Amino acid sequence: MGKVMSLAEAIGTLVRPRDVVLAAYNEARPNAALMQLARTFAGTAPELTLATAGLVSVQHSLVELGVVSKVIASFVGENYPSARPNPAFQRAVAEERVTMESWSMWGLLARLVAGGLGVPLFPVRSMIGSAMADENADAFRVVENPFGGDPVAAVAALRPDVTLIHALAADADGNLLLSAPYGEAQWGCLAARRGVIATVEQIVDAAVIRDNNALVRVPGHLVRAVCPAPFGAHPYGIFSGGIAGIDDYVDDGPFMRDVLAASRTPESFSAWIDEWILGVDSHDHYLAKLGVERQRALVHEASHPPAAPEPWTGPPTAVERQVTSASRQIGRRVQEAGIEAILAGVGLSNLASWMAVENLNAAGVPVRLMAEIGMYGYTPQAGDPFIFSNRNIPTSTVLTDVMTTLGALVSGPSTRALGVLGAGEIDQQGNTASTYASDGSYLVGSGGANDIASGADEVLLTVNHRRLVTDLAYITSPGRRVRVIVSSRGVFERDDEGWMLRRWLAPHGETLDEAVAAMRKDSPWVFRVAPDAEPEPEPTSTELALLRSYDPAKVFLRSR
Repeated sequence: MGKVMSLAEAIGTLVRPRDVVLAAYNEARPNAALMQLARTFAGTAPELTLATAGLVSVQHSLVELGVVSKVIASFVGENYPSARPNPAFQRAVAEERVTMESWSMWGLLARLVAGGLGVPLFPVRSMIGSAMADENADAFRVVENPFGGDPVAAVAALRPDVTLIHALAADADGNLLLSAPYGEAQWGCLAARRGVIATVEQIVDAAVIRDNNALVRVPGHLVRAVCPAPFGAHPYGIFSGGIAGIDDYVDDGPFMRDVLAASRTPESFSAWIDEWILGVDSHDHYLAKLGVERQRALVHEASHPPAAPEPWTGPPTAVERQVTSASRQIGRRVQEAGIEAILAGVGLSNLASWMAVENLNAAGVPVRLMAEIGMYGYTPQAGDPFIFSNRNIPTSTVLTDVMTTLGALVSGPSTRALGVLGAGEIDQQGNTASTYASDGSYLVGSGGANDIASGADEVLLTVNHRRLVTDLAYITSPGRRVRVIVSSRGVFERDDEGWMLRRWLAPHGETLDEAVAAMRKDSPWVFRVAPDAEPEPEPTSTELALLRSYDPAKVFLRSR
């Protein structure tokens, strides 16, 4: 049992000032370890660098406390149930209390792959033509192909000093059963210089590890410390994959909403941190404060999801018209281009994709949905619009990792893939911005969007028409593969001469001339009008019922 120790002991003895610490991102996030990192180093100015695919929710406390002075990430903000900026992190960037190094999700993981393989670089198709490529010139290059052909992009190896990970279970030797899908976790552990600190839901006998050896992704010799931490992913959930004796639990949405609300001012966030992180001296005391009943409720909901609210009735709203139009365009592109899989971003783009795939599958078209952290062939469940919901994970045909989904299924030659994305702004070339706004404020970063835009066979974008602009201050994702844009006012297709309006959304019976005049008033974006442009038909009752069943609480379908 030499590797089994308390979380406080593990962090205190294995993490050093000025370390690069990787928070390994899989279905179960290492939040207990990160909150202990905050407790251990608060008030000491350790100048830690935190690397992670996504910095979210309670993790922002590390920046607020000054424990982390640099972040290397693809996404920073809030992602449950919708992606949006975190006010505390925006303040930290504006006040220069943190340095932000932005990457795409696959670009960052590819650096860990190189680190784990012991090679200096790894080739990717991502990030070319983005501001991230320019900013990270010391770790991203377009290089000559030594075997001939076109130049290739390459990212430099990244080896964090210590990797933090939360696992379902481990034996005393540190062999880890991870919660699928696997995100960046396995490669993050392989790349760590000094090893892995693993929090686990449960410590098990070696026999349990052998019985589930197909699910072991991290061998014990990589692990320096095994720390018992039930509910160690809270406020996020965990998927156990049916391993006996280990309970699933769902994301604690109300808790995350409280964290976001607290982050809106320095005073309220400081008070929240004092209460929930610095005010408890261990993860056990954190759980005691959370309460047994709340923990039981999160476990119960994983196996007994509440009945979805009844979808509302009534005429379609503007946002429902846009999503329905986008779903129709997705269906058309899937059939015309022979698309085999779709990877959609969070928000209206995923609702449109869900609708399209449901209708295509019903018609015998075998297109599949993917999610960036490693889900393939999942079926979205009614009542929960969060892509990474625990309820969607067990419906997947394949549970894998970011390297497989973004690096191979989206970017590789084996699969004809369609990317469906939203954006903060879109310029005349179809480039998108989701990292910095035009006023310089931080948004959320790329996540997997740049990888999808760079590698998919083609891309469809959804956006509020007012966010169509002529130029971007910061290009997050390149627009060279964008073929269709569905704005809140119309459907645009690209040809050799630029953008052509093909359909317009006419909720009040607007004529084409009236619709075009309104579009040009709302946005300086330049487009032509197709001679055969026609109004988008109203959503049918069947389409509305399906769309509303996905998002009955109007997380994304709220009126604008």
